[in-house]
Amino acid sequence: MLLTLAGGSLFFPGLFALCTWALRRSRPEWTNFDCVMISTRLVSSVQAVLATGSGIVIMRSCSDVINGRHWLAREYVWFLIPYMIYDSYAMYLCEWYRTRDQNQDQSTTFRNFLSQNRLMITHHAVILFVLVPVAQRLRGDLGDFFIGCIFTAELSTPFVSLGRILIQLKQQHSLLYKVNPN
Repeated sequence: MLLTLAGGSLFFPGLFALCTWALRRSRPEWTNFDCVMISTRLVSSVQAVLATGSGIVIMRSCSDVINGRHWLAREYVWFLIPYMIYDSYAMYLCEWYRTRDQNQDQSTTFRNFLSQNRLMITHHAVILFVLVPVAQRLRGDLGDFFIGCIFTAELSTPFVSLGRILIQLKQQHSLLYKVNPN
C-alpha cells in the first residue's frame, strides 16, 4: 500500500514534469500555458490507459462477479489517490498560467478556478472521500469485478484529451480531429 502510494506520488508529477520539459524544449514557440495544458492532458491519458487496462485485467480474472478477487483491484486504488491529488493541482496550475497575464491576485484566480471547475473538483472529492473508502474497506472482500468495471469508465479520457489538445493547437479541421470519437 505505502509503496504503491509512493509510486503514484512520484509517477504522476514526474511524468507531468517530464512532458512539460520536453514540450518546452521541442516547441519553444509555445507558451507556458500550452505546454502545461498539453502535459496535463497527456498525464490524464496515461492514467486513463492504466486504469482501463487494470479494469480489463481485473474483470477478465474474476469468473465470479461477487466473490472473484484480483490484487490489482485494491492496489490500483492506492495508485489512483496521488493521481487525483496531482490532477487537482495540475488543473489549478493550468488556470494560473492561463490568467497570470491578467494581473489577478492569487485569491481571485483560486476562486475563479473553483467556480469554473466545480464539477471536476466534486468528481475528484467524491472519488477520494467516498469511492476510495468504499473500494478499500467498506465492501470487504466482495466485488472486485465491479471495481474493474469502474476503472474501465476512463476509456474515453484519451479521446477527450486528444480532442482538447487538437482544439488548443487549432487543428479542428484536421483528419485526426474528425476521426477522433470524442
